Amino acid sequence: MNATNTDLRPAIVNPLRHLLELLDRRAFAELDRRARAQGWQVIRPSLLTRVYRNRNFDSLSPCAACAGEGVTVRGACRTCVGSGRVRS
Repeated sequence: MNATNTDLRPAIVNPLRHLLELLDRRAFAELDRRARAQGWQVIRPSLLTRVYRNRNFDSLSPCAACAGEGVTVRGACRTCVGSGRVRS
């Protein structure tokens, strides 16, 4: 690659990156707004990618009565109602 190409590359990449970020924000604007209104965490690991996480899952832990399996020797666990999770 010669010096001219390396000098032009940042000028080409930055506008493309800017355009992608604009599209990213517009494409996910409504979904992000709704998720935040419900108290969800919105994570942007990369362009055009979102991870939506309900923070209520932070308060769940494995059921001690069934070791998180949801069943015991007698059948469905009564403590967690078969889900394997209880609120901490």
